[in-house]
Amino acid sequence: MKIAIYTIALNEEKHVKDWFESGKDADLLFIADTGSTDKTVAEAQKLGIEVQEISVTPWRFDTARNASLALLPKDIDMCIQLDMDETLSPGWRKEVEVAFSDGNFWPSYKQVTSWSPDGEPINYFHYFKIHHRHNFAWKYPIHEVIEPTDGKFYSRKEINVRAYHKQDLSKDRTSYLNLLQTAVSESPNDWRMNHYLCREYSYKADFQNVILSAYKALDIEYGWDLERASTCIWASQAAQALGYTHWAYEWAKKATQEAPEFYEAWHWRAQTAHLLRKWADCYYSATKIDSLMMQVSHLHNRDAWDWWGFDLAALSAHKLGFHQEAVGFGLRAIKGNPTLERLATNQIFYEKSLEESLNP
Repeated sequence: MKIAIYTIALNEEKHVKDWFESGKDADLLFIADTGSTDKTVAEAQKLGIEVQEISVTPWRFDTARNASLALLPKDIDMCIQLDMDETLSPGWRKEVEVAFSDGNFWPSYKQVTSWSPDGEPINYFHYFKIHHRHNFAWKYPIHEVIEPTDGKFYSRKEINVRAYHKQDLSKDRTSYLNLLQTAVSESPNDWRMNHYLCREYSYKADFQNVILSAYKALDIEYGWDLERASTCIWASQAAQALGYTHWAYEWAKKATQEAPEFYEAWHWRAQTAHLLRKWADCYYSATKIDSLMMQVSHLHNRDAWDWWGFDLAALSAHKLGFHQEAVGFGLRAIKGNPTLERLATNQIFYEKSLEESLNP
């Protein structure tokens, strides 16, 4: 069988070598260059990567990716779309070969955005960018996805492949908002595009549009519960930034209703309750950390789990007179973030209050 790794590129010279080393077991490495002015093309060709130039005007990611896919030879069996700032885990080829022989033509795998020193995922989500050469096409002008065009059912069984993503924060994002607005205008009832548009307004601190887009997104009757809760959290943060603290609290409560097993939603509800001095609800929400399981995804808030949740639990326990609990949660917060001086200062008060309660 033949496997091709393909991508689009614009000024990616600093990633070319790692991209090549990661994927060199492929039968074809292919870059569709969209107008690089640095040494991307020269460095790629020096390594034996096939490069062709394409022009996409007006710019859309789906159009560019479909153009790159169309340029692959027809005798390729399986394709891997791998962005230039991504690398594949060792042994990926054998996994793809087994998937192909099993008829698993559109497998899922992990796209890892943060990982431990030994490569184990900390934050990840499931990717579907390994696919059969034929009967697939890209959809959406941004946050594009590959989809089958033949109407067949694909099981999408997971294989042991990881794509490690080292996000290039220097990349220009100015076009993203317009592309997302285009996506929503083309697919007004598409949950995913509405969700991402709300997030983009949040990135740009356009708080009124965050809230307006959140209302519109949540009117759509489907969507991943963690994403629905995150949309509520962004709306809550926007309301808080606009000075509407009680409204922020209502949005935070809605987040926990949308995804009651998602601690990040409860953590944000505890934070808004804390600002309103609703100590009973702050304590109730923050202490959910001990009854819920961590859901590792791109929406994971590591601070909430490492220390911030314990910090809010300790503070609210102290305010409610639960002195033993305050000390316990305070120690867990310090363990998760030993360099934050405020936690150590608070702990002194918690321990003093406990001592006074035991020795009136």
